[in-house]
Amino acid sequence: MTFINKTDIKKFGTFTDRKNSFDDDLDIETFIKFLKIAYDDQNAEFVSKPFGIYNVDIGVYVDGKLKLTVDVERWKSWNSEWPSYYSHVSFLGRKEKFLTRKENFCMVYFNNTRDKFICVDKKDILKYPTVNRNVKGKLDRVKIVSFDDARLYGADLTEREKTLFKNHCVCEFK
Repeated sequence: MTFINKTDIKKFGTFTDRKNSFDDDLDIETFIKFLKIAYDDQNAEFVSKPFGIYNVDIGVYVDGKLKLTVDVERWKSWNSEWPSYYSHVSFLGRKEKFLTRKENFCMVYFNNTRDKFICVDKKDILKYPTVNRNVKGKLDRVKIVSFDDARLYGADLTEREKTLFKNHCVCEFK
């Protein structure tokens, strides 16, 4: 069995509202709106692609110092309800490089319509080993993160989502 390659990744990232599979500008803008609410601090600055296009998506600076980095994904299969066949949150092994920096890191996963998201912090991601997982007939390296270590946010969370994600917050951020 072979590992997922760049061509496979491009296919997974296709959305009709994107210029290409790497165009996550709208996802980044949406999460920055949430950060502005969460930080409510005049000394916080939110920088898109602070280290270039192939690195983290957002840098959060407080008083001019980098405090948090964020990477944002969007899941096509997750719409108004959490998919029944998703039993955990997957952190991709190819993103482990984001965990090596000294500041905190947060992985964010939006649903398809960007009105809900999951957030997992570096300390919780690091609890899990990286394993091989079969994805559409190929292998990928992932950390399988429990729902207990993930936080769910959104205005219209379903009862099932609230049950699965004990750490949830009903909130408006768009």
